[in-house]
Amino acid sequence: MARKKKQEPEVLPDPEAWMTTFADLISLMLTFFILLVSMSTLDKTGLSDISTSFRKAVSVLSAGEKTEMQMISPFQLQRIVKPRELMLALRQNSRKVLQHSTLEHKVNAVVLNNRLILRMKDAVLFAPGQAEINAKHAKALKRLARMLASSPGSIRIEGHTDTSKLPANSPYPDPWSLSLARAASVLHMLEREGVNPYRLSLAGYGPSRPISTEATPYGRARNRRVDIVLYESDSTD
Repeated sequence: MARKKKQEPEVLPDPEAWMTTFADLISLMLTFFILLVSMSTLDKTGLSDISTSFRKAVSVLSAGEKTEMQMISPFQLQRIVKPRELMLALRQNSRKVLQHSTLEHKVNAVVLNNRLILRMKDAVLFAPGQAEINAKHAKALKRLARMLASSPGSIRIEGHTDTSKLPANSPYPDPWSLSLARAASVLHMLEREGVNPYRLSLAGYGPSRPISTEATPYGRARNRRVDIVLYESDSTD
């Protein structure tokens, strides 16, 4: 005797199932319209804030054209970047200013503790035992001075020597006096080229702050230098 096939229970369609899909669609459309309204009412201030944040996140330096570096307005940068980023930008500007000059590759620009140090060996700027700036480099130094005149912050000129005895023809009695006189020569150059004298200070450290060993001629030559130190007025040494 053949078995009767068990009949599947009939499943009736839910007449309200379409409401779930419709509710999802309405929610998505509502979100889309809120987004449109938000974008249409975004003011210029908001766009400016977004643009500034993006520039700070990417870089403080201009992209430039090909491999050329671009000059950056220091006072504009001061409003939107941190002190170290500002000093990095000023280092770039100093390299741009000294391109194709007699001081190109002769000024070592170092950013240290939110300060920019423009370091020049004494042999570049001065004759042995003397404090008069070499006329050969005066034009390039004036270009650098004009850049510093348009930059923010305070400037300290530091003269440094080594422990060697001064030449017999030197008008200065000791290395301390020579280091101070050399710093003063550079300071007067900056002042003549438009740097506000209230931003300027100088120090003659003599041989007290070496950056290299005194045991070799190379090390002593490194210690004989003039540093132009640019820093924010409210920062500490």
